[in-house]
Amino acid sequence: MSNPRLLLIEDDIDLAELTTLYLSQQGFDLTHTESAEAALALPEQAFELIICDVMLPGESGFSVFEQLKKRYQCTLIFMTALDGQEDQIKGLDIGASDYIVKPINPELLTARIRANLRKASAQTSNLITLDGLTIDNSLQQITIDSHPLKFTTQEFNLLWIFARRHGQVLSREYLFEQYVGRPYDGLDRAIDLKVSRLRKKVDSYQIEGLSIQTVHGRGYLFNYQPKHLA
Repeated sequence: MSNPRLLLIEDDIDLAELTTLYLSQQGFDLTHTESAEAALALPEQAFELIICDVMLPGESGFSVFEQLKKRYQCTLIFMTALDGQEDQIKGLDIGASDYIVKPINPELLTARIRANLRKASAQTSNLITLDGLTIDNSLQQITIDSHPLKFTTQEFNLLWIFARRHGQVLSREYLFEQYVGRPYDGLDRAIDLKVSRLRKKVDSYQIEGLSIQTVHGRGYLFNYQPKHLA
């Protein structure tokens, strides 16, 4: 299984470098930005968890919380020097999964991150419903307006990866790691063939608004946008 992907939003460069180094050694894949604006401007990619400072240059962590959650659809925890009870309450009330006060022991930080990842994993439903499209991972069954669609196990597994990140561009690297369960070597194009076959199967059902699109230079986008939702 690929390493969990974390996004660290922290303007203290020294702290960010130390945090990135330590968490990388603990088996996490870190991306770092110095501001919330830079985080929102990243090329489309998927993260399992965001660690966000509150006091940032430009927009604060609190003010961009909703944008970050909408963009990345993952767990977000605040890690900040603001240790007042009101700030902690605000951070948790707006929807953060955790509020960590700096400075924090690196081992404790790692434990808190893993705990939040476990919590998010436990809360992940085996059922995804997108308007009339229902994808049931426990039964490996896909229906559209209650009519079952036939997919092979391999097709379903790839479709499930897409559906969990619907509306987001997924890179070849991410799809390969999630589907195969090991890091992408930069050469294997097998995932492209599997996406192509899955797209043909999806297209064969001619479901209004459902498509797997190629976004050149970035990856693939699974999109379901019926006309009445457009």
